[in-house]
Amino acid sequence: MEIRRIARGEGDVVGKLWDRMCRELVDGGPLTERGLAELSRMLDMSAWHRDAFCLVAVVDSTIVGFVNGRVDTGDGLLPGMSGEIDSLYVVAGHRGSGISRALAEAAVAWLRDRGAAPIRYLSCAQAHDDHRFWVGLGFEPDMICLSLYSSE
Repeated sequence: MEIRRIARGEGDVVGKLWDRMCRELVDGGPLTERGLAELSRMLDMSAWHRDAFCLVAVVDSTIVGFVNGRVDTGDGLLPGMSGEIDSLYVVAGHRGSGISRALAEAAVAWLRDRGAAPIRYLSCAQAHDDHRFWVGLGFEPDMICLSLYSSE
């Protein structure tokens, strides 16, 4: 297995994995054709972007997972850089083999190398397996996101 930064032209491949991830979520669903094209374009930019990244896991020349995120300077209220890990996904046939952990650790290293501290990962409130995974990597639950939805 190899963990590396996405290369130019691989946005379509990772975009299709992102679509698979969305389809597997309880409240998710497929991306639209236009949405998938736009996401793939943005993922391609992750190959060279200074503050955003997409790392891929490659097994036998096939991308089987990804993690993405970014460094953030914030609003200037507090000094320093923070890191955000947005998504992590590994195809079902490769789960349980350490790829998720390797991707997460590589993302943390990428962010730390750029001066990020703290590093955050947002998770759905009911995603208990997700919580256990990130806590096992040393992340601590410290914030709660509350949402107000339209009353329509």
